[in-house]
Amino acid sequence: MKKLGMLLLISIVLSGCGGADQKKMGQEYKFSKTNVKDENRIGNNMNYGDFGYMRHMSGDKVKSGNGVPYLNRQKLADMISDMVLQLPDIKDVGTLVTDEEVLIGYKTTNKDRNAAADQVKMTAFSVVPRYFHVYVSDEKGMIDKIEQYQSLNNDTEQIEGIMDRLIQQMKKAPQGKKWNYGENENGEMNGETNNMRSEMEGK
Repeated sequence: MKKLGMLLLISIVLSGCGGADQKKMGQEYKFSKTNVKDENRIGNNMNYGDFGYMRHMSGDKVKSGNGVPYLNRQKLADMISDMVLQLPDIKDVGTLVTDEEVLIGYKTTNKDRNAAADQVKMTAFSVVPRYFHVYVSDEKGMIDKIEQYQSLNNDTEQIEGIMDRLIQQMKKAPQGKKWNYGENENGEMNGETNNMRSEMEGK
């Protein structure tokens, strides 16, 4: 009888410890919640973090308005400028992003202008959609010149000709290495021009 009582006592003690351990384990392995500042950004469901995920399966009904994702050109230009400025020997940079081009004016202390141009260009190519073309120039005054075009848009009269003239000026400076056998240094297909792209997209 005494042994039975001792076994019962030990069982109760172990049971209590087990409950405490399980509770502690639950606290340690619980998903961390975002702070109050982030709550408004992701909604009231606090089980989600900063990742973005969406799954679509064959046969799913496509929601209206799911066309080409909106591209924030201002933020893209800001990001490209910031990334280019991290490159060695780049001291100043200005970036203009249109609907299909990235124009970058920069100042560099690198004596190998072609190498610097290639680094700047490839930095932009690494973050923009593949159909974009990138033009760079380290010519004096080019940053200020590009800045003057920031108020233009696709509705500006003769915008294609205006942009093409600026691009031709920029291409007088080194543009870096050729992209591949079918495209030039700026990602243009052989024989393609800014006006040709606009005409093709209009058809």
